[in-house]
Amino acid sequence: MRRLSRDSWLALGLFLLLTLVTTISVVQQAQASLTDPPLASYSTQPQGSQALWRYLESQQLQLTDSVGESFGVPSGVDLALVLEPTVAFTPGEWAVLRGWVEDGGTLLLAGSTPTTVSLAQELEVRFGVVPSSETAVSNQTPLLNSPSLAEIAATTPYFLRPQRDDFVTLLANAAGYPTAIAFAEGNGRVILTTLTEPFSNLGLQTEGNAELVLNLLNATPDLRGIWFNEWHHGIRPQADDALSSSNWLQRTPGGRALLLVLAIIFIGLILRGRHFGRPVLLHKDIVRRAPLEYITGIANLSRRAGHRTAVLQHYHDRLKRDLGARYRLNPSLPDEEFIAQLASYQPNLDTDALRQTLQKLSQTNVSESDMVQIVREATLFGRQ
Repeated sequence: MRRLSRDSWLALGLFLLLTLVTTISVVQQAQASLTDPPLASYSTQPQGSQALWRYLESQQLQLTDSVGESFGVPSGVDLALVLEPTVAFTPGEWAVLRGWVEDGGTLLLAGSTPTTVSLAQELEVRFGVVPSSETAVSNQTPLLNSPSLAEIAATTPYFLRPQRDDFVTLLANAAGYPTAIAFAEGNGRVILTTLTEPFSNLGLQTEGNAELVLNLLNATPDLRGIWFNEWHHGIRPQADDALSSSNWLQRTPGGRALLLVLAIIFIGLILRGRHFGRPVLLHKDIVRRAPLEYITGIANLSRRAGHRTAVLQHYHDRLKRDLGARYRLNPSLPDEEFIAQLASYQPNLDTDALRQTLQKLSQTNVSESDMVQIVREATLFGRQ
């Protein structure tokens, strides 16, 4: 069986990684679809507000949660409920809602999410947190007595710190900090509260919370129509066809995760400097040079550099080492002393020829042809 190459293993690993990331994203998206946003009017989960919708219907109020192609408050609405928004307002959307309030509408903003805190800051109100022992809430104005409130069971760890002086405190915690306020905004009115429990399906089951919600809603004069803002719970006309559109990669968590993984892998490959395939060697890289070419090249370089004296000195030292190796003579001895010691061990040595050869090898200014002839003589002498 043929073994996979390293590139094939890398491609297989990347494919498995992308498959795993895509599967995880799809599972997370499916799980997210099973979890509705908090205080969504269509949600029957404990933190939804479907019970509030039905409760207000029983009070003979006109309700709507319609969303259009762009954000806007439907006509015929007196009160806009923005309950625990999870999607941030754009500057244009906030301008539309604030303009509607200034024209005479009433906004009830409830929650403690970052989006709620950001909207409160636009209205010159900041948020604070109190210890758990001071989260109980009490009525602070006779305005909240229709219907009458005996004792409020809802609690909240958050309180409001208005930076304005034209507000009325409706509810406060045990430390005296406001938890619900009302103030005029143009020709309209804003009711801001950190309480969310009374609006939820679970919270409405607690005695007194339904009456508290009605009191907050009755602060709107001539209340006839109520709009639940689901736009900022992520309900958009284009959300349903996101998976089937050509913008799946840009508009869904799974698609964005896939793009992110691809970008990281691409950057990693660039930083590592890995080739996208095996290098193709050119023909001249495959054909190796013969050893003789290297020898010839080095010889030509030595010839051009004029190393004739160094070559003669090399053969001078080599001849003395070869002749004295048998008798363990020191080749660094002066030539005359070396010849005398060698002759004492080798009586038949031609001392005159050796002396003449060593003298020729010690020359410093010779031609190339003379150098070759001298080296040949020294080589022949060393073989005797």
